[in-house]
Amino acid sequence: MYFSIIIPVYNRPDEIKELLESLLITTYKSKFEVVIIEDGSTIACENVIKNFTDKLNISYYFKPNSGPGDSRNFGMKKAKGDYFIIFDSDCIIPNQYLSEVEKELNSKYVDCFGGPDKALKSFSNIQKAINFSMTSFLTTGGIRGGSEKIDKFQPRSFNMGISKIAFEKSKGFGNIHPGEDPDLSIRLWKMGFETRLFTSAFVYHKRRIDWDKFSTQVSKFGKARPILNHWYPEYKKITYWFPSLFVIGFIISFALLFVLFDWALKFYFLYFIIIFIVSTIQNKNPLIGLLSIVAVWKQFFGYGFGFLNSFFKINILGKKPQDAFPELFFKVSNTEDDFERKISIENQQEKPIHKTVEKAIDKIRTPIQKLVDPVAKKTKIVGLTGGIGSGKTTVANYIQSKGIPVYISDIEAKKVMEFPEIIEQISITFGNDLINTDKSLNREKLATIVFNIPEKLKQLNAIVHPAVKKHFDNWIIQHQKDSIIVKEAAILFESGSYKDCDFIITVSAPLETRIERVLKRDATTREKILQRINNQLSDEERIARSQYVIKNENFDDTKKQVDEILILLKNK
Repeated sequence: MYFSIIIPVYNRPDEIKELLESLLITTYKSKFEVVIIEDGSTIACENVIKNFTDKLNISYYFKPNSGPGDSRNFGMKKAKGDYFIIFDSDCIIPNQYLSEVEKELNSKYVDCFGGPDKALKSFSNIQKAINFSMTSFLTTGGIRGGSEKIDKFQPRSFNMGISKIAFEKSKGFGNIHPGEDPDLSIRLWKMGFETRLFTSAFVYHKRRIDWDKFSTQVSKFGKARPILNHWYPEYKKITYWFPSLFVIGFIISFALLFVLFDWALKFYFLYFIIIFIVSTIQNKNPLIGLLSIVAVWKQFFGYGFGFLNSFFKINILGKKPQDAFPELFFKVSNTEDDFERKISIENQQEKPIHKTVEKAIDKIRTPIQKLVDPVAKKTKIVGLTGGIGSGKTTVANYIQSKGIPVYISDIEAKKVMEFPEIIEQISITFGNDLINTDKSLNREKLATIVFNIPEKLKQLNAIVHPAVKKHFDNWIIQHQKDSIIVKEAAILFESGSYKDCDFIITVSAPLETRIERVLKRDATTREKILQRINNQLSDEERIARSQYVIKNENFDDTKKQVDEILILLKNK
């Protein structure tokens, strides 16, 4: 049996590094492949993966963001194995894992399995507490922790396997998230496939999470369950109500205090004392015991309220799930038409990284003509970058005056953000109050949200960057007859756009010159300019990663430098 390990990843290069390092020490003797799908990340893991291509059989694909379920499907379509093993990127794999899976499949074969998760000693105390709340028999009945006291096991996608036959017949994961894994399990059951828990095939699930993210996550779990019950009523269970009943019971118990009846609340107090004792013993740390109380509280209340909210909207109000909770549904992309970046190592021998295109992609708004094979194209793509006040836009305008097409990223990104499909995604993510009455985007409101909260900025970038990437790819096609084209971008390196370029030019200038230019251009202060400069890559970092450097102090000298570089590029 040939295993294909499928790993979707979104902005987590450090996690991929840990996961791949754990696969290097596997005791499994047979060959296997690793398929990594970068789901529209703005912080790509490609450079991390390069360090493992001579040690593992890795294929790497980059695609627009469409969610983990669609990304897993994409990876399984590309995989060569006859059995797929799926991990989340925040998992660390024990060295005996693959051997245990093979042993279980040889003992009693199933077309889909799931495994439990555990915590490593190196995990943070909060991660250990969350792991306890998600795996303990006192909370989830121990299902995630390895209990087999259930009639039908629903594998979780952080650690599961599915045969190629089952994947092809079921078409894989749906577009709901979370909830895509039980949805798949139920569809497999209805097709006659069996699922099973492999208790010995556990992973160390890091859970890249803090308290707020954990609350959001379990709330989504709660919202997803009534949707699944609505789709598959024959698989409803009373146990799915337990967290909600826990919450309702607590509220009633608290209310009874006003009539001097406290016995009900004492049961809750006793329950949390038991949580503390069991977690403290299990983790050998009373601090983790205390944090476990917090984790269980957030788990029950987050899931419980999420479940009740979803039940009310779906079953009482009769809303469609996609209308009631659009944040739980990803738009599935036509990934066969997406650009890919792939690292492929066959027979454990490294081959050069290359870019492939299977078909011509559709332009975001209008159809385009057939795409020229990028390996054979003669057009040189030149990246142009520089810090604030360096004068890169002035250089870009001069290059454009020489008849060379220049893609100004900031300007084009603003155009892309006005596309109806992008506005729709932004409104789903950030709320309809960002949309003006004329259906345009209220940029000022959006800016106040994203530029004060880094996580919100990442969410916006995850929507906009893949669309800008596709827009730029189509722009390349429109200028495929030009020998040189230029992409100007302030965050060429930070966004990963440098990977599209054959050569990179950095525009630099003395610090005081940059500050003076911005003061003349913008209504701002020296302190704010310095803050922006400090938040960007330094000139030294940009220059170290560039083939050409333009020192932009005197414009006449700058033009001479540009002319000399253009001559060099035309002769390349």
